Amino acid sequence: MLYHGFYVKITPLENIQRERKDGSIVPCDGFQIEIFSDKSEEVTVDVFTAAVGFEILKDSVSDAEQFAMDVIDSEEKEYLRWIEEYMLKNG
Repeated sequence: MLYHGFYVKITPLENIQRERKDGSIVPCDGFQIEIFSDKSEEVTVDVFTAAVGFEILKDSVSDAEQFAMDVIDSEEKEYLRWIEEYMLKNG
């Protein structure tokens, strides 16, 4: 998926550990979300997970995509700053 110039790779994942309000740990299904600077996937910008019942409501790629877009929207300036720094160092 391409969003705001970032390439997003979404992979199904099992047993994502999340902590409930009562402190207990529960394994969840969900997705690993990787954000890259472009489609070549050479420069990883961010990697995070989205667990069903926590970050996303349903075990669906569309929910994971929406979550990824929300994260990119909130972190875009930081991602762009990081990419600029990376390019200056690795030119």
